[in-house]
Formats: sequence, structure tokens, C-alpha cells
Amino acid sequence: MRVKICGLMRPNDVDFAAKQGADAIGFVVGTPISRRNLQLDKAKRLIKRVPIFTASVAVTAAADLRSLQKITKRLHTDALQLHRYNNQIINAIRKANPELSLIIATPIRNMESISTAESTSKFSDAIIAETPSELGTGGTGRTHDWTLTSLLRTKIHPHPLILAGGLTASNVKHAIQLVKPYGVDVSSGVENKSGVKDHRKMKEFIHMAKEAEY
Repeated sequence: MRVKICGLMRPNDVDFAAKQGADAIGFVVGTPISRRNLQLDKAKRLIKRVPIFTASVAVTAAADLRSLQKITKRLHTDALQLHRYNNQIINAIRKANPELSLIIATPIRNMESISTAESTSKFSDAIIAETPSELGTGGTGRTHDWTLTSLLRTKIHPHPLILAGGLTASNVKHAIQLVKPYGVDVSSGVENKSGVKDHRKMKEFIHMAKEAEY
């Protein structure tokens, strides 16, 4: 099971997550409404700490092409996770960054959400199923209806589905067994407060996710 730890803001948290076996580390940028948002210079310094065999992910709710181009040009991450997008933006980013993986975030609300995510899977490298928030970003700390996410996984398989939203060390095994995702994503579930990761919680989460079987 692949594990992404998201919303990191401190060097020691980046180092610890990588040491414990996180497969990907996410940095929130271009999203001033998020309490985990980083200025690009700080994000770049943190990204440089990510080991070579661990993926770095720029996570953003930026919706204009200029901002996204600035993010990709400055940070050179392995993947870009978009929380707002349109086909024109997707095509432009693809053309300018052919090696960049695109992860598209889809809030799971109802069956209509499943249809939207299913169509989105056709132009993404992975879908991340998250809990809807008022801000249009993840990190809510709330779960959603995993039976819907399980249905989405079945519809788009083998396209990678990443499960996010309210995951913790205590529920991630059950979530994995139910949804059978490609990977899991956690932010608030391993924090003491926004942007401050709890190393014990990170270690437990990664261990429990990696131990899960389905």
C-alpha cells in the first residue's frame, strides 16, 4: 500500500515521514485559504529534502494557468495535485510538463460525484477521492461514504485511486480493506495542529497502512 503524507511545513517532519517509509510527500502551495499553504521559496527548500526514491507532490487549489506554470517551473515536483481544474488547464500543463504526473482531487458527495470522477480519470494519472470542504481543498479531518469510493474504484480500475479524508491510524486498515485503493493520503490525521505533524501518529499511520491487506 502506497502512503502519501500531505501538508508538511517543517524540515524535521519531511525527514521523519521519508524515514518511516512514506511513498510520497505533499506540499500545499498557491492556496492562501489553507492553513498549510507554503510560499514557493519555502516549499522549494522542503522539497529538496525529499529523498530520491520518495515522490514529491505540489498540492494546489490554484485555478489559473499562470499560477500553475509558476508552481511547476519553480518546484519541479514529481506530481501536481489539482483541486480546481478545467480541460484547457490540464492540456496546457501536460504540454509544458510531459513528465509530470497529474493527480486530480474529486470530492465524494453522491452518485453524481462518481460520474464526475469517472470522467476525470480519463485525463489524469490518478484520482484522489476526498471529503468535500467549504474551501475546496482537503485536510478536513472528516471521512466520507467509503462505499461510494469503493464503487468509484471499481468503475475506474485499474486507474489509480487514492483514498483521502479523515483517515487515521485507527481507521486506515478498515478503509483500505473496504475501498481497496492504490494508495492512501493523510494530513490532519497525523497532526497535533494544522501543519505540525505528530511523529508518533505518522509512524503508526504508515505502519498500519503498509500492514493492511485486501
